Amino acid sequence: MSQDLQDNLHEVLTKNGFEHFGWAALSPALSLAHYESWLAHGYNGEMTYLERHLPMKKDPEKWLMSRMPSKFGSANSAIAVAVPYKIGNRPESLKSLTIAKYARGEDYHIWLHNRLTTAVADLKKQFPNDEFLVATDSQPILERDLAYRAGLGWFGKNTCLIDQRRGSLFLLGEIVTTLRAPIAGVPHPDRCGNCRRCIDACPTQAIVAPRVIDARKCISYWTIESKSVPPPELREKFGAHFFGCDICQDVCPWNQKVITSMPQERDVTEQTDDRANLIDELRWVLESSSSLLEKQLERTPLSRARGFGLKRNAMIVCANLKLTELRELISRYVTDSRLGELASWALHEIDC
Repeated sequence: MSQDLQDNLHEVLTKNGFEHFGWAALSPALSLAHYESWLAHGYNGEMTYLERHLPMKKDPEKWLMSRMPSKFGSANSAIAVAVPYKIGNRPESLKSLTIAKYARGEDYHIWLHNRLTTAVADLKKQFPNDEFLVATDSQPILERDLAYRAGLGWFGKNTCLIDQRRGSLFLLGEIVTTLRAPIAGVPHPDRCGNCRRCIDACPTQAIVAPRVIDARKCISYWTIESKSVPPPELREKFGAHFFGCDICQDVCPWNQKVITSMPQERDVTEQTDDRANLIDELRWVLESSSSLLEKQLERTPLSRARGFGLKRNAMIVCANLKLTELRELISRYVTDSRLGELASWALHEIDC
């Protein structure tokens, strides 16, 4: 591919706000065996869709053939992008709760997909005889593997992709294309060394080995992905986490400069006005119908937990912070078919 062509690609991507990107061929994933072993151990928990996606992750053509017109030939490469978390305005009703950094604003599946789609429209003008397909983590693609091969970072011990200058507080996206990769990415060397801060800091010991997370122990999994109630032995370890968890990224040395440049939030567990706001927000979650919660939060990542998950998370936070002000409200759920046991546990913890 000529230098002019490379320059055109670079111009389109930077024009659309992408600063950290690279190319990778759609060759067999380097981490496929690791992924298969992870599934075989059951570390995916209730996320059975990851098992269903395995054949497509082994052979991307299985899903690409139905998504891209055959007249343009086969897709053979991908542009991998890494975009910093877009920490926007929280929902008015949830200003104080402990929420993962990536989820403090509009759902990235919306804004990142839109930005990639705009870039694709510009690429199509430059390369009318090629096809481009937008992908995010909602597609059956091993995106961290692609990003690694594109030179965007190395696999940290917490399984996040880490860049030497940007840390790991970014989102990944892809543009799959029939264009051939102009320059092969240069994979980063592993710069974690002997550091194990992420492993040691995890309150539930979910990082069972370097680069291996057992989702069944992970706070993010239980507060976002799971449709069940976590076992009692894990609940008290969630602390004030309402949606997601950043602990393993917060302690990473490569993230320290990035974190200091982000908006800082106060500790809402202290006896301040913030604590009163926290109680009001949890009360809103517990009092609202599931349909209202989902409607109010539909364009945010929090909608993924749905009404049941948000109420579940609220009760665990109430219990761990011993919020006696919400005891009566929690008691209304004791007879609930799905949340009854958790409500009884929360009441017991509050009274201890």
